[in-house]
Amino acid sequence: MLSVGYRPSSTTVNETGRKIRIGMVLDQPFPPDARVEREAVALVEAGYEVHLLCAVRPQDTLLEEAYRGIYIHRVDPDAVSIEIPFLGIQSRFLYKGIIKNYFHHFKNIDTVWHTLIHRFVRDYGIHILHIHDLRLVDTGLNIAMRYNLPLVADLHENYPALMQMMKGRNDPERGEEQRQRWEKIEAESVRKATRVITVADEAKERLLQKGVPTEKVLVLENTVDMEKFMAASINHDFVRRFKPNFVLTYVGHLNDTHRGIQTVIEAMAQLKDEIPELHFIGAGAMREPYRILLEGMIQEAGLQERVHFTGWLDETQFPTYIEASDICLIPHLVNDHTNATFPNKAYLYHLFKKPIITSNAVPLQRYVENTRGGLVFQSGDASMLANLIRMLYHRPDVRREMAVSGHKAVIERYNWQRSSEALIAMYDQMVGQAARRIPASISRTHV
Repeated sequence: MLSVGYRPSSTTVNETGRKIRIGMVLDQPFPPDARVEREAVALVEAGYEVHLLCAVRPQDTLLEEAYRGIYIHRVDPDAVSIEIPFLGIQSRFLYKGIIKNYFHHFKNIDTVWHTLIHRFVRDYGIHILHIHDLRLVDTGLNIAMRYNLPLVADLHENYPALMQMMKGRNDPERGEEQRQRWEKIEAESVRKATRVITVADEAKERLLQKGVPTEKVLVLENTVDMEKFMAASINHDFVRRFKPNFVLTYVGHLNDTHRGIQTVIEAMAQLKDEIPELHFIGAGAMREPYRILLEGMIQEAGLQERVHFTGWLDETQFPTYIEASDICLIPHLVNDHTNATFPNKAYLYHLFKKPIITSNAVPLQRYVENTRGGLVFQSGDASMLANLIRMLYHRPDVRREMAVSGHKAVIERYNWQRSSEALIAMYDQMVGQAARRIPASISRTHV
């Protein structure tokens, strides 16, 4: 087994002199997707050739683009059609109605993306498929088996639990049905995949309980690229504007109640008279229903001048809002989803030397306790959160100690420069094991 510190020479296919081609698949637009970008760039820098198949947006001007060494291929799923034999006409009959529903329900195959991935593998001579998120893993596996390719299932989160939350917002029974369906799909898919990537130890444990061998699963922590964020520009005018205040900050998506921002508003309502300079910044995109819920709470508590939402931001803008803060928050509600994933905002907060208050979601509590970089409150308990904010408000020395400890942990341990070594080692091992299977003989050569 190769050590995680191993760095390969360029990996090439003998017959063509070209590098091993990794075909990543993302059924969303790119960029932005920070995790996908980090993984792809790390593989490029290690000598692999990375092609990314992703969805196009109306504002995208290029369907084919080279970005940070990644070959991006943008496609429009709504435009996919096939030629009907003997008739010479294009049709979408495979991609709608009864046929589409049959493959989706009984085979968990997305017929549109099946065609797109098939063409992608065929046209670009892909050697290894790398599917991001569970939804398209079965679709990718069908193509991988046809071409006898290895497949990496990159599971960013507990997808069955996420489906339960999303589909069960207004119909809990439907949410539970979706949870059960995707649990079964996941169990079968991860056993068939060549390798599986998760983001936390707790996520790996879930898969081991489904019978996946431990050596098949890589925990690739959702750490941040330190160089990228330390080079980001800071809006110092904004930071100075908030300097007289005591600022709580949350960065990232504010898309539903599981983010726990409602607990923050409740805690602020308890502290607003005691700490008149208390402010909260929510820096990130919001779903409209959640915004309406939160604004109702804000108005009822009289916090209109104390709570600030930015709307969508590029991740390189987050450092400004973190710099403006005194405490950074991760108030996620505890559930099966948050107990098996890890938000990279924790590492980002510590990179910029800020103390953290987090809920007791298992991976978050483990991280904060291990790094001594913050405090933990009971999920949904606004009074406990208020007490911790109050304590840290009166103890700037404790805030500094936590900030320094967390920063040290990120610099020395929890960063992408270190995490990416495990990804490269995994690919190195997989290429060696798959050399006899993929459609070309493979060897290591310097190019």
